[in-house]
Amino acid sequence: MTFKCRASALGGLMTRLDKGGLGKTSKKVVLNAVLFDALGYRRELDAKMINKGLLLEGDAIKAVSLLKAVTMTKNTERRSNEWFSGECDLLTDDSIRDTKCSWSIDSFPWTHDDAMQRVKDGGYDWQGQVYMSLWGKKVHYVDFVLLPTPHSLLGYNDDEYEHIELVNNIPLQKRIRTVKIEYDEKLIEQAKERVEFARDYYNQLFSEISN
Repeated sequence: MTFKCRASALGGLMTRLDKGGLGKTSKKVVLNAVLFDALGYRRELDAKMINKGLLLEGDAIKAVSLLKAVTMTKNTERRSNEWFSGECDLLTDDSIRDTKCSWSIDSFPWTHDDAMQRVKDGGYDWQGQVYMSLWGKKVHYVDFVLLPTPHSLLGYNDDEYEHIELVNNIPLQKRIRTVKIEYDEKLIEQAKERVEFARDYYNQLFSEISN
């Protein structure tokens, strides 16, 4: 097996090196790859925030399509090359888009600076670079969308008024915040180098776990 980094994990792999070697976060990314490649195991996130995004994905796409006047196609193809693999979310004629449903009013990025920070913290910038590389696009958009939370996801401590009525009272155009990421060949080259650098550690772990 040869280590390829999933687009969603590249942000973790690109964290700072520790004394010339991979840092703790990068090593965790490699370990997760080994667990999947050697054992077929991948930890599935089962949180209400994740479930909201899954349940409201269609509504989020409709909202972005309406406000941005853009036609998007749901992608179901997974692509890979020598270094990366990934399955982007949405495609347009000239770009890639990814919708992120915010859990609540206070977790939605109300300012551009906040949205940019969310993109960096989540590794969505690196993820977008991989998608653009694999699909030959020059622009990737991350659309943060705030929609009412389904009743079925609300817990004992969740305020129904704040999650539903109050959200509905906010104009839709204020509940979408978009970050634009442009393709950067230099960043892709840096990412390729990091993947190649991590392969020795991957091989070591794969040998220990699979044998």
